[in-house]
Parts: sequence; C-alpha cells; structure tokens
Amino acid sequence: MSRFQTPDEVEAAFYTAFQTLDIALMGAVWAEQPSPVCVHPGGDLLQGRSEVLNSWREVLTGAERPDLQYRVIQRTAAEGLAVHLVEELIRPSRSREEPNRILATNVYRQSAEGWRMTAHHASLPLMRRRPETTPSETPKPRMH
Repeated sequence: MSRFQTPDEVEAAFYTAFQTLDIALMGAVWAEQPSPVCVHPGGDLLQGRSEVLNSWREVLTGAERPDLQYRVIQRTAAEGLAVHLVEELIRPSRSREEPNRILATNVYRQSAEGWRMTAHHASLPLMRRRPETTPSETPKPRMH
C-alpha cells in the first residue's frame, strides 16, 4: 500500500484514481480507521471502508475515463487532520459539453501509515455564481 507523506499527495492520488478508473489506487487512498465516509453528488451517506470502496467500484467499473480537473479552494490543517474544499470539473473525456461543477470537502487524517482520506462529500451546486455587480448595481440580499 502506498505511503502518502502529505494530504496533497493523497488528494492527487484520489483524483488520479478517479480519472484513470483505478480501483486499486482508490483503495490505497482511503483510511482503514476511523471508519471512512463518503457522499456522492445526490447520494446518501456511505459509511465504512467496504461500503465506500464498493461505491467507487460501481462508479469506476465500465465507465469511460472522465476529463477531470480540480482545484483546492481552501486548505485547513491542524494536529494530523486536514480539510480541503475542492472544486471539481468533470465531463466525459471526448465531450464538448460544459463540465459538471462539483464542490467537494475532502478530509485527510495522518496515522502511522501516513496520510489517508477519511471523508469525501461532493455536491452539485444548485446555482452558478452570479456575475460580479457593477458599482451602480446594488446586490439583492440572499437567504441561505
């Protein structure tokens, strides 16, 4: 099993596994303990390594390799725990369609075996960002 030295290494391996449909690499990314959790866009809570990896096996098996780009929007880390807010842009590899924009929270934990992913929560935003307002426009208040 791979030994990841930093949360960024785990994250790169996670997205490589996703993009290359590599279930073995995906398995190397996920922690054994504490029990990992995953929420796919529009999906329910998956708990435990077996349930999480079975879901990724379903996602990756027979799929066409996606065109996937990601960028970390925010990083927070303290005492062996790291949380990354990530924007994912995903579309079928040969598609000319606009990619799906997904926001994900990835949580990594350090253990004796190195860094591993312990949570991935991805969701489709309901709306695209609004265009910037001009100085003469007053933004309308928004409820959360």
